[in-house]
Amino acid sequence: VIPTEEPFGEIKDGRKVKRFTFTNKNNITVRIISYGATITDILMPDKNGVILDISLGFDTAAEYEDRHTKIGAALGRITERLKGAKFTIDGVEYNVSANEGQNQVHGGFYGFDSKLFDAKIKGNKVEMTYVSPDGEEGFPGELTSVISFQLTNENELILDYRATTTKATPINLSNHVYFNLEGHKAGKNGDHLISVFSDTYVPIDEALLPKGDGELATVNGTIFDFQNPTLVRKVINDFIVSCYSFGDRGTRKHVARLENPTNGRYIDVFTTEPGLDVYFSSRMKPNLYGKDGAMYGPFEDGGVCLIPMQLPSGINMPNFPDTILRPEEIYTQRTIYKFGVK
Repeated sequence: VIPTEEPFGEIKDGRKVKRFTFTNKNNITVRIISYGATITDILMPDKNGVILDISLGFDTAAEYEDRHTKIGAALGRITERLKGAKFTIDGVEYNVSANEGQNQVHGGFYGFDSKLFDAKIKGNKVEMTYVSPDGEEGFPGELTSVISFQLTNENELILDYRATTTKATPINLSNHVYFNLEGHKAGKNGDHLISVFSDTYVPIDEALLPKGDGELATVNGTIFDFQNPTLVRKVINDFIVSCYSFGDRGTRKHVARLENPTNGRYIDVFTTEPGLDVYFSSRMKPNLYGKDGAMYGPFEDGGVCLIPMQLPSGINMPNFPDTILRPEEIYTQRTIYKFGVK
């Protein structure tokens, strides 16, 4: 599936944004822009062949820049929260930007979601590169990150991440795509069935940080138990966010399925990461104007996020892997969203 390229307006500083489109033989279309390495559209048929856009987003580059919602965008250098907005590597303490109280979330005030990536077509992939300067948002080292996107005729949207650094730095890259299998502007977020194939999650405190030194607990008997298909509406009002644990990094795992039993659309999520954040738009701003005249909002009016990642705040949690990338190493991550109908 060979992508095409077209202009997609510009951001405030005058730099031009590119948009790339993949369409496979099964009438699935995915569009991505170079601002924030953002997935803007995912169009797929339902069981009756009706094609709808199932990802939340905006109409213009200016709206992505102004709204600053992270919808569909790359997350970096750190996905999720970083306790105390500080960490120590090799005896040196680093203070990074605190954009949520005393803590940092999703890389700081201007994370990867608000960066213009250098983007180009390479064969059947779109490759997007961002070089984060040494000291950006307080992080050490110049970090070069490459995110590649590919859509296959097997209905797999493949996101490959690769990064190198000039100094040891924490890293935890991902993407904040929001799905609504009823169509992005349909609401009824609670109609989804969700399955997460793990019996272990990360308990969090009031600041949404891992408890203690990083604990894992069983989901059994909690509202976090999605080992069997669960109607999102049953838990949506009591569920802010939860990260599930899948063991080691590096091996491909089938971590989740999201489905809409009415129209037959489903998404299977595979990743090499040890964690998966699940989020039902509980903290989304109300009355958020989206593309095609949509009105998004929290809970039922939002979407479902399935965000593969390393365990949250890993560098500050003695019981979790430390998430540090060193100059002699290469960071890699692969996530696959596989679309289907039944």
